[in-house]
This record gives sequence, structure tokens and C-alpha cells, in this order.
Amino acid sequence: MPDSGAGLTNTVNPSGPSRSKAEGDVPDALRRKYLTESGRFGAGIGFYVDATVVIPSFRDRGGQLVATRSDPNTVRDVVAIAQHRGWTDVAVTGATGFRREAWLAGQTLGLTVKGYQPGERDLQVLERRKLAQTRRRARETDPDPIAPEIRQTPRREPMDAATRMKVVEAVVRNRLNEPTVQDRILARARERLANMLERRTPPVRAA
Repeated sequence: MPDSGAGLTNTVNPSGPSRSKAEGDVPDALRRKYLTESGRFGAGIGFYVDATVVIPSFRDRGGQLVATRSDPNTVRDVVAIAQHRGWTDVAVTGATGFRREAWLAGQTLGLTVKGYQPGERDLQVLERRKLAQTRRRARETDPDPIAPEIRQTPRREPMDAATRMKVVEAVVRNRLNEPTVQDRILARARERLANMLERRTPPVRAA
């Protein structure tokens, strides 16, 4: 909805201490994503997806972020700015869809979000988003957290299957905190190890 002051206004506001309330203090990725213009359609800086649209996706008023759109990408960007400014506790107002998405985005980033009461399905969506986030971080930090440990094992002391699996499990438990992700990686490791042993086992010849 347009940022005209009529009806519900979608906002994200700090409700506790904050590092910054300066207009234009946004992550570099969002600075490159949007075009900006000040002094048009209200106070603050307008953030536009391109040069042809009339209404900005959101307005940055320093101590308040006002979203003129409620699509998930816009809401996530607004919440990312709040996180960037150190707004660990935020209050959201506006349409139900906006407040819901702001709550999900904020909780995924570790923010405390007031102004929306989640339902059972919201909690399920949040759990899935956090799991997906954990998986992305695991891939970014180490696409294969098992291989380095195995490569560093001295070749002169080859490990049997049981010992090798213990090493793998120790590495995974130490590096990853999410149980579901741990189980998935360990299951993959067991499958890889079983396939490797199967290839190494010579076929039994008939007498």
C-alpha cells in the first residue's frame, strides 16, 4: 500500500537500544540493490527497485522503516536493515501479512519481534527457515566438513570402518549444532563409507 498515512502503515521500529538510527545506514548488498531518492512522497529516503516506479518499496526514516509493499523480499530487506543497525528488539505495525513476514524474518535473524502473535503453522515455517539457514551456513563454511579430517589422517595408519566413522561423527558433532543437519550428514557419510568398502571387497570366487 502507498505510504500516504491512510489506513494501516507497515512499520518496523526499534523497541530497545540500537546501534544506529541514521538514515541511509543499510547493508552494502541492499545499497547496490535499490535506487534511492529523498524528499519525495514523505520524509526520509525512498528505496526503489528501478527508475520507472513511482512508489518506493520502503522509506527509511532513520528511527523508523516504513514499507509500502508487503511482499516477502521487501519485508526481509527491511528487517535486514534493522539487524544491520543493531535493533535486536523491534516492534512491527501494519497489515497482518506484513507483520507475519516481519516476525518470521526477524526471528530467523535472531531478533525479538513484537506486534505479531504467531500461530502453529507460523512456528513450523520458522523452523524450516532456520534449518535452511543452518544448511546454507554449513555449505558456506565447509562444503564437505568430513573430507579435511579424513585427508589429514596419516596414510601409514589406515583406519578400519568403525574408527573412521567415529572420527567423522566427532567432526560433525563438533562443527554443527543442528541435530537434523548432523543426522543428514552422518547418514550420507555412512552411505559413502559403505559404498567405498563394497568397492574394495574382492568378489568371492566359486570353488
